[in-house]
Amino acid sequence: MKQYVKYQLILIFSIIIVFFNYGKTKYNYLLSFLISIISSYLVFFISFGIYLGIGFIFQNIDLEKTGYGIIEKFIFLIMVLVVPPLLMFYCYRIIFNAEKTNYFKYIKWSSIIVLVIYGIIRFFHKDDYLFVVWQFIMVLALQLILYQKELKTLFKSKN
Repeated sequence: MKQYVKYQLILIFSIIIVFFNYGKTKYNYLLSFLISIISSYLVFFISFGIYLGIGFIFQNIDLEKTGYGIIEKFIFLIMVLVVPPLLMFYCYRIIFNAEKTNYFKYIKWSSIIVLVIYGIIRFFHKDDYLFVVWQFIMVLALQLILYQKELKTLFKSKN
């Protein structure tokens, strides 16, 4: 049942992103919804496939004995908290009118760093909120990127 909820969260994530950014899409509303849903699931399954592929490569190595599972945790961090956000940013640049500025790069890498820090903290304090935290950080990062012109105007000095 828990896995089913994660698949629903992917659907909700992809719909909410397009719904709240109506004027920022490159395509019509319905096509943007469809592309968003497909790309969200595609990113999820590609990342999961890469994670399983790397796991297959390391299956003959006892990762628990080598560095107390640090290799396994590092692979998890990369495959869950670095690769999917990069894929997600790429996919949503297809859907939305987002300029690739220094601000875009700063927000993209800042969100990935925050996710990795959260992932490291999560290793010491187990919780079940990784998926929700990942989505929150990604939604926040996408909003900051999509509304970068408005934010620059808002915070521009009046001198």
